[in-house]
This record gives sequence, structure tokens and C-alpha cells, in this order.
Amino acid sequence: MYIQANKISKNFSGTPLFEELTLSINENEKIGLVGQNGTGKTTLLQILLGTEGIDTGVISRKKGLSIGWVPQTLPSTNQTAFNYISHSFTVLHDIQQQLRYYEAKMTTPTGDLARVLTIYGNLQQQFEELGGYQLTDRITTTMKGLGLAAQCYTPLQQLSGGERVRVELAKILIQENDVLLLDEPTNHLDLVGIQWLENYLKNTKQSFVVISHDRAFLDTVTQRIVEIEDGQAIEYPGNYSRYVALKAARLVELSKNYDLQQKEIQRLKRMIHRYRQWGNEGDNEKFFKKAKELERRLAKITVIKAPVSPKKRLKSIDQASCSGKEVVIAQAIGKMMGDKLLFADSSFAIYRGERVAIIGENGSGKTTLLRLIMNQEKLDEGNIHYGASLKLGYLPQQLTFPDAQQRLLAYTKSFISEEQQARQTLAHYGFYQEDVAKRLGDLSGGEQVRLYLMKLFQQKINFLILDEPTNHLDIYVREEIEALLATFTGTILAVTHDRYFLKKNFDRALQIADEQIQKIPLED
Repeated sequence: MYIQANKISKNFSGTPLFEELTLSINENEKIGLVGQNGTGKTTLLQILLGTEGIDTGVISRKKGLSIGWVPQTLPSTNQTAFNYISHSFTVLHDIQQQLRYYEAKMTTPTGDLARVLTIYGNLQQQFEELGGYQLTDRITTTMKGLGLAAQCYTPLQQLSGGERVRVELAKILIQENDVLLLDEPTNHLDLVGIQWLENYLKNTKQSFVVISHDRAFLDTVTQRIVEIEDGQAIEYPGNYSRYVALKAARLVELSKNYDLQQKEIQRLKRMIHRYRQWGNEGDNEKFFKKAKELERRLAKITVIKAPVSPKKRLKSIDQASCSGKEVVIAQAIGKMMGDKLLFADSSFAIYRGERVAIIGENGSGKTTLLRLIMNQEKLDEGNIHYGASLKLGYLPQQLTFPDAQQRLLAYTKSFISEEQQARQTLAHYGFYQEDVAKRLGDLSGGEQVRLYLMKLFQQKINFLILDEPTNHLDIYVREEIEALLATFTGTILAVTHDRYFLKKNFDRALQIADEQIQKIPLED
């Protein structure tokens, strides 16, 4: 066993986060860690690592265990990304320095050449056994796989935040630690990088625990799902899709057992009451003893908690009447971005009721195409025509609100004037009495998306455009949006990197590749 968390409890400001939670990580285990935002997934990884303490319980780690982890505070240095990774292999780096020292000694005629050659040969053997001669190839291959080929020899302090996170990820992958603790490792990767990481994790013999909202990624790389729920770690064998099925079956069984237990508890309480009543009426000690017997039996029952389903925070979309059959017609369109040609001479049509995704590599022009379709940018060539009776709703990638200091209720009353109705609508979207006084600027990314959707869905729309709609959302809210979209009979156009979301909601795509846009069917 690599790491064992045994009945650990953790409180924040008196509020329990974990209550006697137990989790083990064994050799060659591939674990996905899921749970709603705020359940403590990242805190649990920090506890397993040893950077966060616990209130009660025991954390055991195998002696000499090495753990790979991307730190929250990233270093800033003039070292190039390649050298930063290379120098993290301190033993190899030290041997390399000694090899250079003895190479210089070989050129000194006064030295003891035989002794120098012996030492040099021993160092070479150590270097080879530790994989030193393959290290350069491993670093360059890993950096290329994570989309960092062009940044190999760039100083760390000149890299973006996302690039620096990828450098840290490359470092821990190359180090081949016993255990990897990965917190949203796909966040800063494009699809090619995600697929490379999937392939790495599928084939590695390292154990890992990974937090991810990317359900397709979890399906590919995990063999066990652990869900943090109500302060406990609930385990399910298999990948994410298997977890969904097993959890649904578990909730049905739990609900059934809860109902049966509650009936038994009520039956015992009625019997206790009856025996006490008979004892009082007949002044019979036998009935009092029977009542006490049942009370002891009742006290020994471990009460099953009622299963709590996630609150449905999104209601159905208020739709307009149908648009015309042709929604968008693009004829020989082209667009430059600075000196870069995104696409040229491209034609396509989007028809009423279609669900179309825009796909392509990072920087290919997906968001630009959305903006062109919405007439927010000008074409360099060609034309875009629109169908009749279109009523468009748009969720942008970067959300902004006019006044960050405005309270949630006041903002909602700007488009739902009646306060009671405003409060009820907020509740539909997961904003309850304790939330309505929050400032807009204090909302989390997921809360901002929910609020934006709430306003959007007050309009009657028949053409819905989404730019990365699931970016800041946990798995549970993503699934609510999918259920919501299933009720929408209008046309949908979206940019998304979420392959699970893509597969579930779209059957066609506008693919941007080789400076062309082509409409293609999406494979199952």
C-alpha cells in the first residue's frame, strides 16, 4: 500500500469537510476523484501529499514513497524550461557535472589517467543505469506532447501561467514518481495534449489520483472512481461511465433501504408507546421491560441517511416560435487574423433544429467564426446570410457584468421586476436566500455561468450560441446543462473542448483545418 487515509476528519472554521473518511492508494492504481465543487477534492490531495493537516485520523505513507504534484505557487526563474526540468533530476545533474570534471582531467598530462578513466567509467555506468542518456529525449518528447515544443528554451519567467503549469506537469511525468496527484491536469491542454496525456496515463505503471471535470478523460484513464459525498469517500469500480450507472443503482438501493428502515423505526416507536401505555393502564412491569428492550434495540440502529440528489438548478428554456429552415448560410467566406490566414473560400449551411459544434485546434479560429456568424467581426471575403425569424441567445467565453459591486437580487430585478418572481427564478438556478445579497464580483466561475444562463433563458430564443459553455462548471452542473439542452428544440451552435459534452449533444460539426471550414458528421 502506497498511501492510506484512515478515518480522517478535517474542519474549516468549525465546519466539517471530512468525517472519518477512509481511502487507500495501492500500487498501479488509476483513480478518478470526483465531487461537487466545495466538497474538498483539492484539500484531500493536499492531505495525501502531506502539505495539509488533519484534525483526527491517521495518514500512512510507504517509506521512501515519491509523490508527483504540481504546486500551487509556481517558480519564476531565468532558467529555460528544458534546463529547469533537467536540473530537477539532481542525482543525474551531479553525475553529469562530475563527468565533465573528469573529462577535463583527462586532458591534463600530469594526472593519473588510469585512475581518472576508472572513475569516469563508473560514473558513466551510473549515469546510464539511471537513464541519463535518455533524459534529453524524454524531456523533449514530453514537452512536445504537452504542446511545449516551442517553449523548450524559453526562460520560465517569460512563459504564461498555463505554459508554466504544463512545464510542472512535464517535470513530474518525466520524474516517474511512485504516485501522481493530478488536480485538473487537462485545464491548460488542447485536444492533442489531452490525448497525449491520456495515452501516457493509460500506459504508465505509476499510481495516480486525478481530479478532472473532463468526463471523456476520466473514462479513458481511470479504473476506479472515488466520489467525495457528505464528508465521505464513496468508491466505485470502473471508469466514469461505469460510476454513473453504479451510482444511480446505489441511490435506488439506498432510497429503498432508507424507506424500509424508517418504517421499522416508526413501527418500533409505536410499539414502545403502546407497551408504555399498557404498562401504565395495567400497572404491569412486564410491559415497561418490553418497552425498554425495544428502546435499546432502537438505539442500536445505525440510521441510514436519506439519499440527497443534487438540486436541479436549471429550468427549461423559454423558446420562440420556429425560425426559417435555413438558419445560417456562409458563402465563400475568408478571414485573416493579423498576418495569419484562418480560413478562406469556405461555404456551409446550418439548418433549423441542427446541433452543430465548431471544432479545430487551439488558434484555428473557432471563436472568431462564432463572432463572424454573430456579425461581431467583419469578413475579409464572402458573405453570411441569416434565415427568417431568428431569435439568438449567446453565452460568451469571457463573462462580464456591468457592475461588479451590484447585489445578485438587484441585478435580477433589472430584468425581472417583481421581487418574489426574481427570488423564485434565482432559486431555480441554485441561488437561494443566503446567496441573493452576494456581489456579482464575488461569484465563482460556475455561479457566473449559471447567472448568465438565467438571464439568457428569460428571452424567447430559437438559435442558441455557446462559446465553451462548460469551462468553469463541475461535472454535475455540466450534466444539468445537457439535460436542459435536451429540452431545446431550436438550433444550437457551440465551441467546446468537452468531448463528453460534444458526443452527447451534437451530431454535426464545422471543422476548421488546413485553412478551410468543412461541415462534417460527428462519429458516435
